Amino acid sequence: MKTNAFMMLIPQFIDVGISSKTGEKLKELGCTKVLVMYDKGVEAAGITEKIIDAIRHEGIEVVTSNRVEADPTDLIITEIVDFAKKEKVDGVVAIGGGSSIDAGKGVKLLLNNDESLQSFYDLSFPQKSGVPMIAIPTTSGTGSEASKGSVITDTESGSKRVVIGMGTMPDMALIDPELVLGVPPKVTAACAFDVLAHAIDAITSNMTNLITQSISYEAIRLMKNSYKKVIENGKDLEARTEMHLASNLGGIALANAKCSMSHAFAHSMGAIFHVPHDVSCAIFTPACLEFVVEECPKEIIKIADLLDVNYKDTDSTESIAKKTSETIHQMYRSVGIPDITEFVPDKQVAYEKIIPLAFKDIMVNFCPRKLDDDGAKWIIDRTYELAE
Repeated sequence: MKTNAFMMLIPQFIDVGISSKTGEKLKELGCTKVLVMYDKGVEAAGITEKIIDAIRHEGIEVVTSNRVEADPTDLIITEIVDFAKKEKVDGVVAIGGGSSIDAGKGVKLLLNNDESLQSFYDLSFPQKSGVPMIAIPTTSGTGSEASKGSVITDTESGSKRVVIGMGTMPDMALIDPELVLGVPPKVTAACAFDVLAHAIDAITSNMTNLITQSISYEAIRLMKNSYKKVIENGKDLEARTEMHLASNLGGIALANAKCSMSHAFAHSMGAIFHVPHDVSCAIFTPACLEFVVEECPKEIIKIADLLDVNYKDTDSTESIAKKTSETIHQMYRSVGIPDITEFVPDKQVAYEKIIPLAFKDIMVNFCPRKLDDDGAKWIIDRTYELAE
């Protein structure tokens, strides 16, 4: 393992009811008029109204946008930015899952940078720090509140692009387990496997370190302990708190070690076939874990232990990795997450459509094993084999 730095960039508060302090925290950041952005689902759940009231209670003016959509596009983000500039806001609050928070990061960036969003697809392009932003997650999956990466759907190419820099970093995160009590079981299940994917990718990334790995192992432990509980009883506040914490830890881990191979394939399938990101991550995590076994043997054995994989002391590391991938597949199928065959029945189509985009995805750069044509086909083959 090479020496990689670990950084914790922003204050993050996790507590039941912490979202009621949003107004107080915005005051600390010097905001006087803020844009609160979210999607229509979060709005319909009644989550946004209480937070907006808490902001106004502190004498801060509020304008709102419910225009966020799943897999936010550059066009939607630019539209919201134009509205925010017209309203002359000096702060952003993003409430929701990864789509809302990623869109919020894009808005934050463009409110203080005159260039187009597309300019920042080049990660070397200089960024000014944007206006203050508070991220408030309402799902336990992406951990986007803890990272400076924003995943944007580029409408021209149809691919997912990543914008990363100080201009997209939230200034604060408020992680309130009460906000996830009403998340439906199907969404809760998918989000849990996004957490698992983040943790495994961060452990096996070539940017990992011992601190990142320790955090990621704890995220896996919490996820394994709580994912069935929150699916079976969404009102279990203790289990929801564990799952929300696991999500945040996964976000902290990927903010340092970046994502890796499973996300390259997940981004590609999501962009082409419009499969939810967390479902795509669940589908590709097993094969991608096996793919890096030679580079990360000790780490995969530790993951196997945390997931209670049934293996023998005499098993080879390759055998343990295979059993671990099969266990993860059984875990996600047991809670109703479908296999790749439901979205892409023809494996040849997966070869032709998913692989080329996966090669172009920035996350390929963080995999400890170089991806070539044979390796990419093996990952597709193994993913379909698990679905049989």
